[in-house]
Amino acid sequence: MAETALKAEPLLFDDLPVADLGTISIRVFVLPPKEKKGQEKQQALPLDTEAGEEFMLETQGATPVSSYLESSRGKRCVVFLVNGQRQEFDDNTFIVQELGFRYLRSRMIIMIDVDGLAQEAIGRLMQGSRQGFYRGAVREAITKRIVATLKNDPDLVRLEQEAEEAVSELSAGDDKVKQTLDQLIESHHDKGHAFAHGIGVAGDTHGADELGFKTVVKGGVVTLLPPDIGVESVYPVLTSQPAASIIRLRPNTPREITIKSQPSEHWSAISQMTVESDVRVLELKVKHEKLGDHGKLTLFFDAAEDFDKDEYPVRAKVKVTARFNGIKEPRQLDLSVVIKPDVDRPDPKLVDDPIKLKVTSRQPVQIRQGETGTHVRMRWDGKDRLITDDNAPWKFSAKLQSGNQPDIHFSDPSAGRFTMLVTPLPEWTAGQRLTFEVAATGPNSRQLITSFDADVVNPPEPPEPDDKQKPSPRLVDSEFKTGSMRRPPYELKTITRDHYEQPCWSAEEWTDEDAGAFVKPNDRAPLVLIINQDLASLRDFRQALAKRNTEKDVERKLTKYTSHIAFHLYQMYQATIGKKDDDVDSADLARQQEVRRVALTMIKLMDVAEK
Repeated sequence: MAETALKAEPLLFDDLPVADLGTISIRVFVLPPKEKKGQEKQQALPLDTEAGEEFMLETQGATPVSSYLESSRGKRCVVFLVNGQRQEFDDNTFIVQELGFRYLRSRMIIMIDVDGLAQEAIGRLMQGSRQGFYRGAVREAITKRIVATLKNDPDLVRLEQEAEEAVSELSAGDDKVKQTLDQLIESHHDKGHAFAHGIGVAGDTHGADELGFKTVVKGGVVTLLPPDIGVESVYPVLTSQPAASIIRLRPNTPREITIKSQPSEHWSAISQMTVESDVRVLELKVKHEKLGDHGKLTLFFDAAEDFDKDEYPVRAKVKVTARFNGIKEPRQLDLSVVIKPDVDRPDPKLVDDPIKLKVTSRQPVQIRQGETGTHVRMRWDGKDRLITDDNAPWKFSAKLQSGNQPDIHFSDPSAGRFTMLVTPLPEWTAGQRLTFEVAATGPNSRQLITSFDADVVNPPEPPEPDDKQKPSPRLVDSEFKTGSMRRPPYELKTITRDHYEQPCWSAEEWTDEDAGAFVKPNDRAPLVLIINQDLASLRDFRQALAKRNTEKDVERKLTKYTSHIAFHLYQMYQATIGKKDDDVDSADLARQQEVRRVALTMIKLMDVAEK
């Protein structure tokens, strides 16, 4: 008897009836970083601890979340629950590669409760197996919803940026080391590969101040840019100090920024210097002064007593333009400023009978096209339980005032603050202005209503998977709206024992056995190369050098070591461009071991040469 084999066609994601899947609940826990040594707070004892009873919390894990996980080193930090039991998990590779939170990966736990899904959807996930979810259309739909919800969450982005700032505040590398490293990088690239050759390349006759910089003309001005933008031009250009990707400014506290020419001897030829503040941030006041060998900017954010603290961080751009005698094109520099206070904002006073509902995101809100939702920050004066309790008396809702309605979701409020997640519709076009109405509805149909405007904008350009160097910051249009200091495509930092409480590869902090590390660039910061000056072997070698060499010789040899280790880190980063790690922790461990082997080999070779 002949049997007919039926081939089951897989269900395509686009054909999946998403509206019929049901709902999922996403909870995110971000633990505070480990306390610095000597600043640990005494743990409070449980109230039922008896006299003489010893009680100690487990705090010796590799990361802050280690003691909460079934497997150490970040495994199973993203868990999926069915009826309160774990049925599936992801590790912190998901947090790094899908959500983009590299600094939070060792402090973050995500729990997804899928009990709200339709029975058919849960059936497709389980499919008779108790070992994990079936990786099909339903699992893909859940993953895309998690990414769309968390990727641009303002609270998570703020925590990631705060962790980044700790790295940016490390000491900058020595200028001689930077010059040597610039030469190594320049000589590493063949002609026509990622760089515009000419003035300032390694081995020519120009001054050391020019090494590593490339200039182009864009819209009639000259600024420091990647070599594939604009056309080749000549020095001088403008630079700034401190050399940080983002200038942090505290409210009601002035900060001075130094502006210089590159090369420095061209400063005396400046005939005019103008400074433009950001018209979108009226509270930012900028004063400038042209001095003998440099310019001085004084930034001041004038925050009134009633300034809404939920608006922090505030981002602004400052544009500096200068004209040099005898040179046709003006020189321009864009600075990126982030304003936020040091202290956490106090919890607001919440009531049982709310009367206030407002949007705290700056308007018009920018909604990016694509599959990723946009978070709109909101606040009301009602107690959290009015929304989160079972059979809660209040609920949030929102609608677009005209046109088809998008998917809109709300987070649970925390201390009166919550976010509204808007998923853009495919028919929305860049430049379109939308108006949304948000309502909080309570007992007896009582309503609190507010509204906000939103502009649809194009999504950011994805990075091209090639091996070209990616200088940062980049120029995205003729108005230089993404500007910051123009400089080589990296920052060189050094770290000592006093600052070991920083992430190092996949570890929570540095040790005397770590030689160096790199931090990949993003839209806020360039590539960061970090060298450990207190590496145990380097410290011993430095002491031995001091006994048999002059101070100048010691400095020269240490410069050679630091620049070569930084160059190896630079090459290691180049090898990662366009690639994704299957296991971020394992890949980082391999890189950590590699740079240590290179450092020990370099020290050994230099030691043998000395003898």
